[in-house]
Amino acid sequence: MNYIKPLALTTIVAALAACGGDDSNDDQAYLRVLHASADAPNVDVALNGDVVLRDVSFQQGTGYLEINDGLTTVEIRVAGTETVAFSTEVDLMDDGYYSVIAINDVAELDLKVIDDTATYTDGDADVTVVHAATVADDVDIFVTAPGDDPDASADTPTLDGVPFEASATLEAVAAGDYEVFIGGDESEELVYASGELSVSSDIALVAVNSTKGRSPVSLIAWSDSGATTVLDNSAELRVVHAVDDIDVDVFANGELFIDGFTYRSVNGYTVLEPGTVSVAIAADDQGLGNALANLSGDLTLERGESYTVIASGDSGAVTEAELIVLTDTRAVEDTASGYVRLVHASSATAADPVDIFVYENGTTQPQAPTFADVEQGQDTGYVALAPATYTVDIAADGTTTPAISDLDSLPFAAGDVKTAIAIGDSSGLDALLLNDKRGSGME
Repeated sequence: MNYIKPLALTTIVAALAACGGDDSNDDQAYLRVLHASADAPNVDVALNGDVVLRDVSFQQGTGYLEINDGLTTVEIRVAGTETVAFSTEVDLMDDGYYSVIAINDVAELDLKVIDDTATYTDGDADVTVVHAATVADDVDIFVTAPGDDPDASADTPTLDGVPFEASATLEAVAAGDYEVFIGGDESEELVYASGELSVSSDIALVAVNSTKGRSPVSLIAWSDSGATTVLDNSAELRVVHAVDDIDVDVFANGELFIDGFTYRSVNGYTVLEPGTVSVAIAADDQGLGNALANLSGDLTLERGESYTVIASGDSGAVTEAELIVLTDTRAVEDTASGYVRLVHASSATAADPVDIFVYENGTTQPQAPTFADVEQGQDTGYVALAPATYTVDIAADGTTTPAISDLDSLPFAAGDVKTAIAIGDSSGLDALLLNDKRGSGME
């Protein structure tokens, strides 16, 4: 395989010593900032007390900002406030180049400062790799030619056993296209693939937590012009059968995907290549040529995303059934909360629309619905809940009496991600509770 030569890992700079300086002269330094703390809120960045960046969100980064050299206080503040979440002092040398990264979970927020001066001014294309993903322990990183997928169980990593918060530089990288793969240290499984990345000048690749897709991590490609998130080069598809009293076959791109799919069944996440997939659903054993037009269509699967497709309707009016397509979240950003999403997939006339009440067990149903007038095919989006046990009442519009009895004791722990789907027809409503949370894959 055509790997970049493996390097021993070296931490470039954990922080710059504050050794004095004069910021009153006209000499300049250059500093860029990246928000890489997944559960931290939007932040403002202040230099020596002056706010220079406002409302910076996770995964956003700047190009190099021209500032006075010398001893500089860098503060990360909660956006729109004077509250300082973290600060440090750095000594910025004349004509020096520096990267400042807000790193770690918000409860342990830190600033990692990297001196880019030598690499930025050497005239070569250098690639700096930073491990900022709190979901991962030590990781192995492979950098290859496009299409040259590594074997994690046999091949030597380009960077071996990279610990959290460490950084390393691959120097004088030839201009061209590359792919980056990440796996747990000494693991036989690769959990992230970048797809093709073009290298023509200095770039930093920062591994961060991802709430999307099959991979627990993604990369931020950080160059002079700013930061771009590079999600894992895959997509996931999950299928739910919510058309009552009929078995079906599901086809994907003309091939049988699920055979003899029964009502209430859930086909778990399948990893697919990003792109267009043609989905068609036909009654069991009736063949692709008899697929129902209203339960068929092309889905665009974006890289790094996960999708749930629900066949929703009544077998008594199967030509009126519909496909509900949802984009899923696979991990929480706020690790202190759980997420829940409620989906209306029932064809019952009495359930069109419904009011939804969400409240903690031991409290009374709120006077106003949490979500009002929800129609078939609609969903609430993900809602953050504090860890507790909850009741979800789904009631006919304008009423308060629950139409589904098994949503009265739903436990939510910190980090949970769940989807509750109301299904059924005029004979009665029911619910499916799905677990959207993925394992980290890097433990």
